[in-house]
Amino acid sequence: MRLLIYLFVILLMCSCASFSDKMIRENKTALSENDFSKLEGKYELFPDLKYDEKGNPEIIDSQDYKTRNNLNYFVKSEKSTYDYDNSYFVEIKLLSQNRIKFITQKNNIKIDSTELGVELKNGLFYLDNKYLKRNGIPYFAGGYNNHKTRIGLSKNNGLLVNYAYDNSGAILFLFWAGSSYNLGYHYKRIE
Repeated sequence: MRLLIYLFVILLMCSCASFSDKMIRENKTALSENDFSKLEGKYELFPDLKYDEKGNPEIIDSQDYKTRNNLNYFVKSEKSTYDYDNSYFVEIKLLSQNRIKFITQKNNIKIDSTELGVELKNGLFYLDNKYLKRNGIPYFAGGYNNHKTRIGLSKNNGLLVNYAYDNSGAILFLFWAGSSYNLGYHYKRIE
């Protein structure tokens, strides 16, 4: 019986989305605490590149694809859609060593703003926008849904976004189901 309890506790603790370094390793610039201000600037709201599982950049040419993967979608941890338009951009401002602000503008008019905590790990800034939701009794008759985001600079001074998603569960530890994936995007710096 103790073994089942230990197994249950371990499964509860380890259910989380994890990042894939392989996806962005060759394209990132490792940042330190002193480099935090390098992240400040204006970036396009819609990505120009996406990275495949091996880290190879691919040009994004579909406008529909860009609207689903705008920067605010990964920052706000909620559904955030905008019609594709080149006049949108996001300004990133440093508020303190562990606070950052994302200001969305269209034609230089502020339309949205989000303030988040950040933590530097492995040369990237982890956003304090983690989402974790439990469904039912995990692994007996339910599971977890979670996602998180980290950002950094690319070698060409653009913004890198790495997003990890996991949705997993089981029924009586037997029927496992779910999905998990990582997304990597590049957002071009405007200024």
